[in-house]
Amino acid sequence: MERDSDVIDDRGRIQGYQTKNQLDPTEDRFYVPGNTRQIFEINGTRFRVAICHEGWRYPETVRWAAVRGAKIVFHPQHTGSEQEGVLPTEWGANGGPYYEKAMMCRSLENTIYFASVNYALRFQESATSLIAPSGECQAYLPYGQEGVLVQAIKDDEATGLLAARYAPERYQEFVSK
Repeated sequence: MERDSDVIDDRGRIQGYQTKNQLDPTEDRFYVPGNTRQIFEINGTRFRVAICHEGWRYPETVRWAAVRGAKIVFHPQHTGSEQEGVLPTEWGANGGPYYEKAMMCRSLENTIYFASVNYALRFQESATSLIAPSGECQAYLPYGQEGVLVQAIKDDEATGLLAARYAPERYQEFVSK
């Protein structure tokens, strides 16, 4: 079984889906990784979906989208628990879980928006958040509270500048003679 996320437009029509291609090691025995990536476009805005672990541990999944013109990456995820764990009180706090800092990195290192959506959990390790291309948190929902985060984005600020500067040809293997 694959894990995936449906993409639905503003009229409620399914536009497609994105599979989770990079599984968390704990998921290997339950799921099969997908093997395709795609860019979606709705109302002129290009975007991608990176599911949970992909957005945290595989930054290339976000870079892939940014170099192909995505203005935003949507990141459905589940970090935390109802039974035990950390009780964060301040977004991005020093000493807190790394997840919110990773959101900032994915956005800043690619100069695009990063919208991470978490479940409302008692011990929630990251807030549902929108990170601007500058790497700053534009908005977030309070920890443990259900809700919908609605924010305007400015496509022209999501330049993808830093992602576009990636030059894989500069990473040649060194061969000793």
